Amino acid sequence: MGGAVTWGEARDLIEAAASDPSTALGAELAGWAYSASTLELLSLIAQVGDPKASKRLMPWALETPRRKKSDASAEEIAEATAALESGIVFSS
Repeated sequence: MGGAVTWGEARDLIEAAASDPSTALGAELAGWAYSASTLELLSLIAQVGDPKASKRLMPWALETPRRKKSDASAEEIAEATAALESGIVFSS
């Protein structure tokens, strides 16, 4: 890794970011619409004031803009999966 970070340190950093929804990686893996720390969420709740309204603004309640729903049918997905699997060759 260029001598600045060892592979073990890089793994630890990635694992830490993945488990923290206040990072972009952690929020994405959690399925949140945006990254937010506990303090930021509490601040949002306090600023909104209405419990029902604040629940609708939580990152896990909003639609994730990056997650586009597929327009493909189940048959098309099965066909594409079969084509991909036929191209994968494991050598021994």
